[in-house]
Amino acid sequence: MAEEYVGEAFSEIEVFEKEFRGAILEDCTFENCRLQELSFTGCRFVGCSFRRCVLTGLKFREIQAFGNRFEECSLAGLNWAELLDVRKREMGFLPFDALLRCEARHCVFYGLDLRKQDFSQCDFSGSYFEECNLSEASFRQARLRGTSFSHNDLRSADFRGAEEYLFSLENNRAQKARFSLPEVMNLLVALGIIIEDF
Repeated sequence: MAEEYVGEAFSEIEVFEKEFRGAILEDCTFENCRLQELSFTGCRFVGCSFRRCVLTGLKFREIQAFGNRFEECSLAGLNWAELLDVRKREMGFLPFDALLRCEARHCVFYGLDLRKQDFSQCDFSGSYFEECNLSEASFRQARLRGTSFSHNDLRSADFRGAEEYLFSLENNRAQKARFSLPEVMNLLVALGIIIEDF
């Protein structure tokens, strides 16, 4: 019989190298927890809240996750597209409602509708955004070292105060996106423009 947790609160737990099958977690809260090297198959995560948690080395198969919230979490190496089937992604569902001040390094965001998401002060170093709708999203004061943006809608996105971004304006739609000096100069370099002092 599958494990089912509804409205449960978990605090300061550590779980390593465990496999979960068919587990259901709804409206649960996790605070100061470490969940590492876990495998989830056929599980559901709905409306859960994670605060100051470490989630790394997680593997997913046939997962449904939506309406979850992450605040000040370390979320290394997650493929967010794997947390929803294609049909739900096309309907605009997301595995999370919020990523607030998180370290989401080396993560994959593919084909997600991330319009108006607030990613301020997040660290997306080494992450990959492809074919996402990021229009009006905020990356203010985000760290984007080695982050790849490919074929995204970045119209009216806000990159003011963001650090270390470098992406092509030719394969991303970026009309009315906002940037600040000096980092915006990286976009000119990506276009092959030579900038010289005189």
